[in-house]
Amino acid sequence: MNPDFPCDDALHLIHALHAVKDKLHDAAQRWELLDENGYVPAAPSCTALLQHATDAQNLSRDVLRLAAGFARSPHHTTRTGRTVLKHLASAATISSHAAPHFTETAENALALPRTANPTDRHYLTPHPYLRPASGGSRRRSHGR
Repeated sequence: MNPDFPCDDALHLIHALHAVKDKLHDAAQRWELLDENGYVPAAPSCTALLQHATDAQNLSRDVLRLAAGFARSPHHTTRTGRTVLKHLASAATISSHAAPHFTETAENALALPRTANPTDRHYLTPHPYLRPASGGSRRRSHGR
């Protein structure tokens, strides 16, 4: 172990990181963003998306507290400590972006038209991506 980062402190940090990792894993298991066919639902649940945003905000807060706690420790001034703090700050930044994305998606889902018209439902239903025409039709479109 690096002499400027005592073993007990390193183990405490590792334990804290594992706790955050476990929370993230549990949240990811609950976040069902695609339907059973692997498509984005035509009408995502705003309730679920807002709950995802709440979970993401809580995880982000935990990561930020971990980074702030480490920054208050005497270890952040060492070479190893600066590297650890840099990674924790990066994790805090990245994790802070998840909640706004979930809330923006919920906001957009609320703006989706709700219709009973079968034609509208057909166009709102996700369909697999089909490749454009190939071969001769592509050559004709370029005037060859």
